[in-house]
Amino acid sequence: MSTLAIAATTAYRSRVALAAAEGGPLPRAAWLAFGADDSPYSLDDTALGAEWLRVATTNVTDGPLLTVTGVLDGAAAGLNVLREVGVFAADGTLMGRRVLSPKELEPETQLEFEITFQY
Repeated sequence: MSTLAIAATTAYRSRVALAAAEGGPLPRAAWLAFGADDSPYSLDDTALGAEWLRVATTNVTDGPLLTVTGVLDGAAAGLNVLREVGVFAADGTLMGRRVLSPKELEPETQLEFEITFQY
C-alpha cells in the first residue's frame, strides 16, 4: 500500500472555512482519481491535468486525521501510465493532488492508495 500525505487545495480549504463559519456540512471525500499529467502540484489546482479514472473511496478519521483509501485495479488502468492522483469531494471539489513517478500496472495487479489529510 502506498501512503501519501498531501496538502489540501485552496478550493477545499476555502470550503472547510465556509462550513466552519456558517455551520454547514464539510464536503465529503468521495473519489480517488488517477491521471497522466506530470505538471507540478499547486495549491491552486482544481482538477487533475489528464484524468483517466475515478474510484470510490473508503474514509476513516482518527482525531484530526482523515485517511482516504482507494484501489487502482490494473485491468481498469489499462495502458494508461499513472503520474498523478487526487482526492475529490462529493461536490466535485479537488481536495488534494499529488504527482508521482510514472507507474504502469499489469492487468492482474492492484495498487492501494492511502492518502492522509491533517486538520
